[in-house]
Amino acid sequence: MAEKGEPLSDREIAVLNCLAGGATNREIAQELDISPNTVKVHLRNIFTKLGASSRTEATTVAIQKGMLTLPDSGSEDGKEVAGSGSSVLQETQQVAQQSITAQEQQSNIHWRWIAFGLILMIALLAGAIVGNLIIGNDSPNAIARQPTATLEPFIAQSMGETNWFVDRPLPQERANMALASIGLDLYLIGGEVEAGVINLVDVFETDSHQWYSASTKPTAVADATGAVLFGEIFVPGGRLADERPTAVVEAYSPSNNAWRPVAPLPIPVAGGLALSDDSLLYLIGGWDGQRHLSTIYAYDPDADSWKELPPMKHARSMAAGGVMNNRLYVVGGWDGERELPTCEYFDVEANTWHECPSISLPRAGAGATVLSNNLLYVIGGGIEGEVPHGEVFDANAGLWKEIEMPMLEDESSWHHIGVTSVETRVYALGGRQNETITSANYVYEPFKHRTFLPTVGGEN
Repeated sequence: MAEKGEPLSDREIAVLNCLAGGATNREIAQELDISPNTVKVHLRNIFTKLGASSRTEATTVAIQKGMLTLPDSGSEDGKEVAGSGSSVLQETQQVAQQSITAQEQQSNIHWRWIAFGLILMIALLAGAIVGNLIIGNDSPNAIARQPTATLEPFIAQSMGETNWFVDRPLPQERANMALASIGLDLYLIGGEVEAGVINLVDVFETDSHQWYSASTKPTAVADATGAVLFGEIFVPGGRLADERPTAVVEAYSPSNNAWRPVAPLPIPVAGGLALSDDSLLYLIGGWDGQRHLSTIYAYDPDADSWKELPPMKHARSMAAGGVMNNRLYVVGGWDGERELPTCEYFDVEANTWHECPSISLPRAGAGATVLSNNLLYVIGGGIEGEVPHGEVFDANAGLWKEIEMPMLEDESSWHHIGVTSVETRVYALGGRQNETITSANYVYEPFKHRTFLPTVGGEN
């Protein structure tokens, strides 16, 4: 997985050059003889590595880092990739080239730096204007992160001989929130506290063990999940403060510390599972206010639109899941009467659903994350029943195995938690232990000892 700060590959630089020329995804694919889906994957990696969330921002950052140069007037390298769009880079080139005289052409390097300055000024001005427009709050939110408390050193504490560690607690007790990770940071979005549904966004830096406040989400929701697509965190639907599900979809850009609206869902949905395959965003299952859903909707960021795909077999909300080997896995959940153990996966290429081995204990309100592209870790659950352990599914072997949970002896369930991963670590945050909202921040390192409890047979 790409990380912020990593160098771009030769292919990514080629895509970036086409991008700066104003080419569309399809035109880039034709120019480089690759598929449009491959272009989307390269763009996602470029945005992540450059810390950008838009084409203009990626171009600007690339120029700052010396990855792109303004070609000399009249040279073959100056030919633009054919495209219907225009870019900040192209417009600035035209302005700079119009003011070059015969004498100035002999000192192109000097004028390139002037052009760079123009590009940066235009991009920064546009970014500031657009940022204020899309946030729509009275106070300026496009600012640096603000620490939630005095920045004191903190070291995660090992929990005995287990693979679990206790990290710095959340700024406040919180449950039913969306959680996503980008790079080394965790983004805790919305959710519920004792006072009700909130729109707060808190960022946890896993390397410094510090919490920071970020721009608040325009729409406060609980019972929502988040997924990362092209460097942004998308939060589709959720439950409003008045208990109604919503169709609102909003996306957060960490690099801009700003939110923007996205095309709404076809119907209001709370308790759905948001997943991303680095090309499209998916929302699976949920509750529409009257019934539990078996639906799956796919969001295309290029078209800014949703479409419905074939439904899964079991209607459910509050399920857990992840993406492995181009399959969208959905585990557990609530069907309106009981917690489910069932597992299904959607084959993205075949556009079909298939059943997979059931998890050993029925659970709803659990969280899940994927490591190594074939291990799905499911932590928590137990809205009604006891869930004393977590489980990991090996997609290659088709088997579930139990893993220990960081639970106190008198706590039999831990649900509506947030679960995500950074590198080879699994983070489990907040949630409800029994019925008490917690500020716990646990870290699981599965490869510390590589020990599991006995294998659980997988039966449908």
